[in-house]
Amino acid sequence: MSINALTHPEYDLMAADWEKFRLTYQGGKAFREKYLQQLSSREDTDDFNTRREITYVPAHAKAALNDIKNAIFQRMTDINRKGGPKSYQVAVAGGDGGVDYNSNTMNGFIGRLVLPEMLSMGKVGVYIDKHSLSEGESKATAQNVRPYLYVYGAEDIRSWVYDRDNELIAVLLRDHDYTLSTEFGLVGGSIERYRLLKLTDKGVEVTFYDTNGKAESPPAILGLTRIPFMIFDIGASLLTDVADYQIALLNIASSDVTYAIKSNFPFYTEQFHPNAEMQTRLADASESDSYPGISAEAQIARDKEIKIGVTKGRRYSKGLERPGFINPSAEPLRVSMEKQEQMKQEIRQLINLAITNIEPRRASAEARSYDERGLEAGLSYIGLELEYGERQIAEVWAEYENRTKPDVPTIHYPRKYSLRTEGEARKEATELTDQANKVSSITFKREVMKEVADLVIGTKVSQTVLEKIYAEIEKSEVPITDSKIIFDDVEQGILSKELAAKSKGYPEGDVKKADTEQADRAARIAISQSKAAARGVADLDPDPGRNARDDKKGTQGVQSGKGVK
Repeated sequence: MSINALTHPEYDLMAADWEKFRLTYQGGKAFREKYLQQLSSREDTDDFNTRREITYVPAHAKAALNDIKNAIFQRMTDINRKGGPKSYQVAVAGGDGGVDYNSNTMNGFIGRLVLPEMLSMGKVGVYIDKHSLSEGESKATAQNVRPYLYVYGAEDIRSWVYDRDNELIAVLLRDHDYTLSTEFGLVGGSIERYRLLKLTDKGVEVTFYDTNGKAESPPAILGLTRIPFMIFDIGASLLTDVADYQIALLNIASSDVTYAIKSNFPFYTEQFHPNAEMQTRLADASESDSYPGISAEAQIARDKEIKIGVTKGRRYSKGLERPGFINPSAEPLRVSMEKQEQMKQEIRQLINLAITNIEPRRASAEARSYDERGLEAGLSYIGLELEYGERQIAEVWAEYENRTKPDVPTIHYPRKYSLRTEGEARKEATELTDQANKVSSITFKREVMKEVADLVIGTKVSQTVLEKIYAEIEKSEVPITDSKIIFDDVEQGILSKELAAKSKGYPEGDVKKADTEQADRAARIAISQSKAAARGVADLDPDPGRNARDDKKGTQGVQSGKGVK
């Protein structure tokens, strides 16, 4: 068997599905051309071609998948990468051409190239390459040559072998290379080549084959202890159950568009009486005897033409209904649109179910403990797969730079991801707080406040900070810190100022300072209003009755016009 015909059994099983998944995610004309169906004998080829040209692609599966991608991508700013070779640090930040020589940071490369492929296809490969030192090239020049990355789609990972330790020991890849025009120096086409990598005692053996499966040159040896290729695999595409939904939605939407266009014109109807119709035909027959031209056409059957319009009139027999225009019922279209709306919602539900059904392949005990705490909808497993893959990439990168003593970076991804928007999270947190206020259990309140903290800030801080927040909630004597509730309780005398201040997180001893300042302020107000104690601070006046009598006397004097002496 030629190497270009060699494929893994799993590849043969998934090849047709991979095409469906890719077209479903990409959408556009290719998806429409592939999956729009002709309506059997009810529709001829010309009608089908016309309908196909006006059919749009309902790309709801792509939108739902992008929501998942964005939920993970927005947390990538919290990825912690430390150490590693200098070339790695520079490239990860986007310097020196980025990790792929296309100015991509590592976050951009993972989020824009790896993540969409992994979610839509179920797997994707990343090759860690480094140009070898060519003949006549100095070692000083070689120091500027660093590793870089590029992606292989699932369809181009033709076959593979893992050992018992789940290490890749052989892999066959398909490359797509451009061909240049010798006359103009421009790209004029593409050809397929194959690349076989095998792990041997001497290193990684690399052999290139042409389109026909013939070796182009003797095998080359890379001085590495592992194959510089990493396969990101989540087990199954998130579109496994969704792709057929979008295909069905495409055909329903196409039928509806055609119905809406062709049925958008009312048609004319009128009743007729058979006896009157027969008399008309007899009159036409007698008239044809006098006119040979009419006689020649009398035997030809044809529809009776009726002139209609706003300037035309029609007679109708007595006892019959008036002629008029009618239009097709919109009920079939309305029912179909309701079904489409239902299918749109089900597509998102199926995407979410696909995430929850993802099984961890490389989850550590620590990761499983995080999952037991409620990591949302399997997003953590996707993050763990990305973290595992990037660690393998970093190890190969470090080995490329220094095989004898590789400086391997440390990489840590966030452990929590969420599909909620900030508005949804705040709304849910408010509802939980309201529920906590209605239950007397302090333990219940503490647990609810932990969940509120998780909703509002859980995806924005590290797990260490979140654990600290949990500990502070656990120690708090008053778990609920709603300002209105606390103020009312202090006013009612059922909560002390010290405990209220403590529940609000104010510094210890600040209540005494506040009392002193309040007393000083009250004294100043009392002094300034000493001549109007009835309207001021009566408690601090030695003879409040005297001031009240004086005020009353002065007021009566002014009213009587006598004044006040």
